[in-house]
Amino acid sequence: MWVYYPFVYSFYLSLTSWNLLSPNINFVGLQNYINLLQNPAFHQVVFNTFLFTLGTVFVRLAISLGLAILLNQNLFLRSLWRLIIFSPHITTSAAMALVWLSMYDPNYGPFSALFSLFGLDFPNVMASTELALPALIVVAIWKGLGFSTIVFLAALQSVSNDLLDAASVDGANAWQSFWAVTFPAISPVTYFLVVTGMIGAFQTFDIVSVMTGGGPVNATNLYVFSLYREAFHYNRMGYASAIAVIFFVVMMIFTFVQTRLANRWVTYS
Repeated sequence: MWVYYPFVYSFYLSLTSWNLLSPNINFVGLQNYINLLQNPAFHQVVFNTFLFTLGTVFVRLAISLGLAILLNQNLFLRSLWRLIIFSPHITTSAAMALVWLSMYDPNYGPFSALFSLFGLDFPNVMASTELALPALIVVAIWKGLGFSTIVFLAALQSVSNDLLDAASVDGANAWQSFWAVTFPAISPVTYFLVVTGMIGAFQTFDIVSVMTGGGPVNATNLYVFSLYREAFHYNRMGYASAIAVIFFVVMMIFTFVQTRLANRWVTYS
C-alpha cells in the first residue's frame, strides 16, 4: 500500500496533466516525456546531476581511502581524529548547509578573511554559474567523508596480515602490496560505497534547497530538486511524475551495469 501503489500511481500520473488541486486529471499519453526530452532546462539538470555525482562520489572515496589508511596507523590521539572526521556525518544537513553558506559569504566568511591575508578577493561563489556547483560538491564531500572513511577503515583492519607479510617477503613494496593485496581485499566495500554513494548523490535535495535553490540560472538545479519544484512549486504533477519515472529507469540501468561490471574487479574471497 505504501510503496508499490504510489509507485504504480506515479507512473499513471506521468501520462496525465494534473495541477495537484483540480479533481480533473487529463490523460496526455507520452506528451510529458516528449516535453522533457525536448526541454533544454531538463538537459541542464541531467548534466548538473552527472557532474555532481562524479565529483562527489569519486573524489570523496579517494580522500576517504587516504584518510582511512592514515587513521589505520598508530597516530597520536587516533580515536579523537576518527571522531572528528566522522562527526560531519551525524550533522543535520540543513544546519550544515547554513554554516557552509555563511563560510562562503564573500564579505564576512572565513574564506574571505583568508583570501584577504594575501590581498585577494574571495568570489561570491553562490552567485557564480561556474563556481556554485563545485561549491556544493565540496559541501557534499565534507558531509559524506566521515562515513566513507570509517567504512574503509573497518575494511582495512580486516585485511589479512599474513597476505601482506607474504607480499613483503616476495619483494613487493608498499604500493605494490596495496594494489595486489589490500585493494582486492577491500573491493567489496569499495563497490558498496560507489553504488550507495552514487544513488545518494542522485537523490541530493537538502543542500541545494538551502544553499542555492537551484540557481544561479539553473546552474545547481539537480534532479530530485527539479522534481520537487515541478511538483510542488509549479503544480505540474504529471510532468514531475515523468521525471520520477525516468529517474527510476536510470537507477535500474545504473544498478544493472554496476552489478555486471562488479564481477570484473570485486573480489569476495
